[in-house]
Amino acid sequence: MLENLNISGYILAGGKSSRMGTDKALLMFQNEPLLKHMIKLIEPFCNCVSISGQNANYSVFGAEIVPDLFSDCGPIAGIYSTLCHSKSEWNLLVSVDVPFVNDELLHYLISSTGDYDCIVPKHDLGVEPLIGLYHKRVIPIIEDMIKGGDYKLMNLVQKLNTRFLDCNSLIKSNSRLFMNINHPKDYQSI
Repeated sequence: MLENLNISGYILAGGKSSRMGTDKALLMFQNEPLLKHMIKLIEPFCNCVSISGQNANYSVFGAEIVPDLFSDCGPIAGIYSTLCHSKSEWNLLVSVDVPFVNDELLHYLISSTGDYDCIVPKHDLGVEPLIGLYHKRVIPIIEDMIKGGDYKLMNLVQKLNTRFLDCNSLIKSNSRLFMNINHPKDYQSI
């Protein structure tokens, strides 16, 4: 583990996969379900890895399942629920549908911790709030947003003391680094 940080890891797999038409977490990638691939990816960086989601069948992957504490709020509910569940100050959260995220990116994120609330990648095409490190101290802010009906992750990272980590150089060596699998055509392209 890097920098001797106590980090819990969470795979965000609670989405409905409505655009895909089937559970994205169970799609095959490099001869294994995407969820298993993502667990194996973040395990070396974390003390423990859990799954944010509602599907009890995910238990076959050997990780604890953390259900959402709020319903029908989208990914912000998964972030909130995992942070409430965590026993670590820092938490690595990665969406299940970004199969090309790699060790280099995770190392870069973790080695960039400091006096921030969260650390998320930023590049010329946007910000990636579903791949990042979140500190437990943000729980009350997220709870206020959810109770106020604001579920937008971009609003969340703007409210927090966020470090937006420039990842343009990483994309030059891995153009699909932040590609996410939302539609059947996305999946067919990998």
